Amino acid sequence: MSKDDAFIKKVKLSEIQTADKNPKDHDVGAIYQSMKRFGFVAFPLINSTTDKLLAGHGRLKTLQMIKAEGEFVPTNIEVDDDGDWLVPCLFSATIEDEAEAQAYLLADNRLVEIGGYNNIDLLDSLQEVIRETGSLDGTGWDLDSIEDIIADMERSSFEVREYGDSSVEDETSVQIAVGRYKFRVPVDDFYEWEEVVKSQTQTAEVNEIQDWIKSQLGLTK
Repeated sequence: MSKDDAFIKKVKLSEIQTADKNPKDHDVGAIYQSMKRFGFVAFPLINSTTDKLLAGHGRLKTLQMIKAEGEFVPTNIEVDDDGDWLVPCLFSATIEDEAEAQAYLLADNRLVEIGGYNNIDLLDSLQEVIRETGSLDGTGWDLDSIEDIIADMERSSFEVREYGDSSVEDETSVQIAVGRYKFRVPVDDFYEWEEVVKSQTQTAEVNEIQDWIKSQLGLTK
């Protein structure tokens, strides 16, 4: 096996070396709930050149907390004769330069954050998990999260660009829809109307403006 080959090796929890700097905060409580439900399934990534952690600092902190409390041993963790925990780690990414290793650590944290979500698929997945398992425990999501997603989807309906609408050929107009009644208006006219509404209602909150529109259309009791 060459030095560039990736491999999994069990390392004593007490001997895992962290990166010199890791600016990322971790929700240890959320990671704990995930490990309690799913076990230890995402192995830390260690730089084969330096034996220092590149990814998995939050998981390491959580394992240390769980071991200290002595509540349970997550799946895939072995306990040696001395009582130390043996943690499966992925050795890869032979990065010799310390600055380059730090760059990878930053990228590993940041790229997940900026990816975002497809709210429609996310909502469908969350609802499926609740329907099939009865619980969102350990996922990092809860019922309040679902309400936030729905609210965000409602707000996005006011955006100029209508994703997935093949009838939209440019961004010069906005589609207005009230049930079966749909029509388009020039985008400049829409923004001008929107500013007038915000001025009249003294708010920029989408939900409040929606309520005002419904009242103007006589659609509220």
